[in-house]
Amino acid sequence: MSESKTFKEFPAESRIGRDNQVFDENDIRQVTGTIAVDPKTEKVLIISSSKHAGVWVLPKGGWESDETKEQSAERETYEEGGVRGYIKGFVGSFLDYNSYGEVKGNVWFYEFEVQEVLENWPEKHFRQRKWCTFDEAMHLLRFKPFMREALLASSFAPKSGPIPI
Repeated sequence: MSESKTFKEFPAESRIGRDNQVFDENDIRQVTGTIAVDPKTEKVLIISSSKHAGVWVLPKGGWESDETKEQSAERETYEEGGVRGYIKGFVGSFLDYNSYGEVKGNVWFYEFEVQEVLENWPEKHFRQRKWCTFDEAMHLLRFKPFMREALLASSFAPKSGPIPI
């Protein structure tokens, strides 16, 4: 008999506000994100930025005090990318900088195995999603160096060969 897995249920609406956001001792916002891979297609999920037209990003968002980092990563991936699945492992933490070169966030990235792609999700009306090969993702993430670093550090990265620019 096969064991069926149940997914954590998240609200149909995205969380808003930053009242419960986690900050470290240096007042740096703590953020979680995923490298979400569909095991059927072996492609990674990227989504359109909510702030910058034409910019693609990995799913990520603020870690909140009522959840673990892993729960936050799963929630953000559901809200922004419309997929459900499981955290498979920790990739690393990466600093995100603003346009003045100041640290604006410490992003904790996790590998995420996609189990279900949803037709409807909280941010469907203002985000697009795209499934990419490693090379395609590296190209589309060119405006987000810390996301490229995370992708390179993940098991999704090729084990050898040239790194796309």
